[in-house]
Amino acid sequence: MKIFHAPSKLTLAAAALVGAAGAFLAVPALVQGRTEVAPRAVTPRGALGADETANIELFRKTSPSVVHITSLGVQRDMFSMNVQQVPRGTGTGLVWDDSGHIVTNFHVIQGADGGAKVTLSDQSTYDAKIVGYFPDRDLAVLRIEAPKAKLPPIAIGTSRD
Repeated sequence: MKIFHAPSKLTLAAAALVGAAGAFLAVPALVQGRTEVAPRAVTPRGALGADETANIELFRKTSPSVVHITSLGVQRDMFSMNVQQVPRGTGTGLVWDDSGHIVTNFHVIQGADGGAKVTLSDQSTYDAKIVGYFPDRDLAVLRIEAPKAKLPPIAIGTSRD
């Protein structure tokens, strides 16, 4: 009577290694068998439409007034018991005036017990203080201390303009 013995872990590991080596050697042969494809000619786009030109101009004028906001929370380290600021969320806002007022949505700073940081279009970052908020309208105002030259206020208009 013949007794079957299960393969040892070493035998299984060796078989897996041999199989992986075989697959590694076979893959280049499969890849090298591909044919090259000729690139297609690109059709010139032509002139931009008036609405596209207006959108591009609007972006160029307003993008320096758009900011990135990182809301911060406070968290205690389990081991050292030190309190640290940690990012809670991110969002955007806009420069309202050259005094450093930033308008954003309330949900961006909601729960930001550690304050917020504002990154301007030139990638400079400033600590922000929460001036006020109106949760029912999802509005919040922050203030940063930055040079006036770095704070281009967004142009204000009406829907009739």
